[in-house]
Amino acid sequence: MVLTQRVELAVTSLHPVRRHQSRVEGPWPNPALGRENSMRIVLPVLLLGAALASLSPARAAAGDCGDAAALVQQAYPKARKSADGASFTLVPHTSIASTLPESDAPFGLACKIWPAHDDLLLVAVPLIDSANSDHLHVGDIELLVVDRKSLRVRQRLLQPGLMTDDAIAIRKVEFDTGRYALAPDATAFGLRIEVANHSQATPFTETDLRLYAVATDALRLVLDGLVVAGHGGEGDASCAGSFHSSQVSLAMSPASHHGYRDIIAVERTDTDNPSPDKDGECKSHPAKSVKRTYRLRYDGSRYSVPAALRVMGL
Repeated sequence: MVLTQRVELAVTSLHPVRRHQSRVEGPWPNPALGRENSMRIVLPVLLLGAALASLSPARAAAGDCGDAAALVQQAYPKARKSADGASFTLVPHTSIASTLPESDAPFGLACKIWPAHDDLLLVAVPLIDSANSDHLHVGDIELLVVDRKSLRVRQRLLQPGLMTDDAIAIRKVEFDTGRYALAPDATAFGLRIEVANHSQATPFTETDLRLYAVATDALRLVLDGLVVAGHGGEGDASCAGSFHSSQVSLAMSPASHHGYRDIIAVERTDTDNPSPDKDGECKSHPAKSVKRTYRLRYDGSRYSVPAALRVMGL
């Protein structure tokens, strides 16, 4: 039986100039992307019949890290702990923050118990260049699959450049542990990175998804840079403007290629052109929603990502 599940999130297909090469939604607790002009949409996960499994991503909880310092020390034995215990340094100038103020949360550890293998903990470790003198961030992220009891690292994968931002700033990094059953013996997990600018006149937010699977005892990237959420447009910062919002729901198909099941992506795009009425009140003028369906096939190395949903630069 396929259970209907609903996903609430805000998204865009606009692609203004984005940060660096790569830049992260599913059913999250608070999916609003923080803009007054952002459109909130509720979209049911696509049902493709009794043979199709719907995806219900779950967000990472900071509390799943437990003793973050112990995690870091086990994974990076040569890391030097700071005097206040809030961070570690790797030679020569790579910083790992085990605790951070809320405003810097994306640059601390993110952890999530993996429901498909509840003896394992997923850990995302931002590796930040502490020598960078600008106000921007330059760094990588390393993904760890950790034994929950012993804290032993079973698999790890370095993702260069994923923690580098600029005017499009990283706002959130979290795991997505939806039911990505790629094969009977292979379940993937996702990493979602949310980025945004700080402009009221030309707002932009985006969430990108990457999927990872353990194969032959190694952690592999199997889907790279799928845009699943965002909002953007241009306006006068008070009312009038043109805004686009789109969101993507994912479901596993019974069809497969090279041993992994296809992924069905349904994108819903909404547009709005608000303007003041004769009394000066801001009125919304939404257009009819547009839906597009894509099939992502595994080519033996990665899932193909349609150009319309691909992170710029990939």
